[in-house]
Amino acid sequence: MSLGLPGHLVQATLSRALARASHWFGVICLAGALASVLALSVAETTDRLFATVAAIVGMAALLAVLAKWRTVPLTIAYLVLGAACTYLFTGAVLGMPGVFSSSDLFLISLPKMALIMVGGAGSGALVGVLWSTVGFLFAEVAATLAVSQTAVPDRPDVFSIVTYLLLVGVMLLDGLTRRTGRAAQPAIHRAVQDDEARTLRHDFDVRAIALMHDTTLNQLVSVARAKPGPLSRGLEAGLRETLTTLAERDWLTHVDEQTARAPIGNDGWLNSAVYRAIDRSRDRGLVVDITGDKEALARLGPEQDRELGLAVQQCLVNVLLHAGIASAEVVIDADDENVSVMVLDAGSGFMEADTGSDRLGLSQSVRKRIERLGGTVVIWSRPGAGTSVLLTLPPPALVPTATDALAPAPAPVPAPDTVTP
Repeated sequence: MSLGLPGHLVQATLSRALARASHWFGVICLAGALASVLALSVAETTDRLFATVAAIVGMAALLAVLAKWRTVPLTIAYLVLGAACTYLFTGAVLGMPGVFSSSDLFLISLPKMALIMVGGAGSGALVGVLWSTVGFLFAEVAATLAVSQTAVPDRPDVFSIVTYLLLVGVMLLDGLTRRTGRAAQPAIHRAVQDDEARTLRHDFDVRAIALMHDTTLNQLVSVARAKPGPLSRGLEAGLRETLTTLAERDWLTHVDEQTARAPIGNDGWLNSAVYRAIDRSRDRGLVVDITGDKEALARLGPEQDRELGLAVQQCLVNVLLHAGIASAEVVIDADDENVSVMVLDAGSGFMEADTGSDRLGLSQSVRKRIERLGGTVVIWSRPGAGTSVLLTLPPPALVPTATDALAPAPAPVPAPDTVTP
């Protein structure tokens, strides 16, 4: 029984809850005992009844203090006062001639049950059992002494015994459950850590495969398709960038750092990775038309901008390699929740279901790259009808700055029928 709390809080929380419940049960028992004594005092008033009332009130007050500050000295004081109260109460009630014929009455058990419900000043189940056992013994000894001074026969008190066994059973069960929970908690933590490690490894594998496809494989294909003679300026620049990236030992981190250091100017379109991807594709001979809201790309974060640019680049590479034409269109759109880029061509088209598992362009460099950032990829294509690829990413939430918080509120707009001077 962990209540969804961290392991280091479960023990203290459950112990406090059980102790408080037992304390308030004891207050209810003392209230019943006080009401009984007051009812008996109507028929006959004696000094012993007054002393009993005072002892019950003092015991209830001390129990209320103990419920708030659970300390060992207060617990011992409560046990001593409770034993005296039990002695006085039992003697006062059973000492009334001709009223009660035996000592095994629920009425006699009220102060004894309140004494058993001492609950314990410690934080462990075994400590609580120890205090309750001491309270039970004190109550039985005090009651036995009081009954021996009356003419009423002494019989076993079933109510007190059942209360004691029930409370001890609850505390032992709680301690056993907590021990089992503590044993299982390290295994749960290890399982969570293993799951996080698997997620990190999978994320690394997806990014590594996609980046390898974007750099090495694409550059090799470009070199193979190039005309004999000197390399074009764009192809040579692309090869140099790929070699620089792969020469780094932590090449995936190197790509992230390059993105973090990328300058951000006033023009979100010219500084976007999508613009650079289109520019590279034009260097390779692809004619790209751009329409839509180009400035919407400025809403994306650095990682989103980089990954979207690489995904668009792969779509344009696919047009060059597989569509059979040298032109494409890029449409940029945005709404309140998403930024979308669609890459269209009127080429040969294909059936995605017929794509071999060894073709990593759409699966790794496009689909998994975008889905890893919480986006979606939708592909419409069929043979002879061209291909349209829609890439959608949710931009990061905007965090209000201190300047926004201090900005003055806009002036209220007057109603249409209001005349202003």
